[in-house]
Amino acid sequence: MADFDSDKFFRRFSSVWQDHDIEGIAEMFTEDAIFEASFGPEPYGERAVGKEAATRLAASVFERIPDVQFEEIRHFVTSQLAVIESIQSGTPLDGEPFEVHIVDLLTLRDGKIAAKRTYRKGRI
Repeated sequence: MADFDSDKFFRRFSSVWQDHDIEGIAEMFTEDAIFEASFGPEPYGERAVGKEAATRLAASVFERIPDVQFEEIRHFVTSQLAVIESIQSGTPLDGEPFEVHIVDLLTLRDGKIAAKRTYRKGRI
């Protein structure tokens, strides 16, 4: 993708997640997107396959942690891969405030997220 603007992509990604913009998040996923959240029963966390399922999983993060925020540490974005390191903080509905280091590994296709795999330190 010759006209891919990595800075624009990163700003958009950061904005929709920081603003809890579910419609904006959905627009960034491909139709066949995979989202692997850092929580869940499986070794890879919880996996959603398809744009609708990935969007629902993203929405569940905001439902479980209504005040969740992300403070970017550093990022690396190309037309095919993005790595975003952040500090995630918030207060789950059923718990105490937390702050944890996370990394989003994004596989990109045609300017959209084909896969989002989130990794975090084992603390919440």
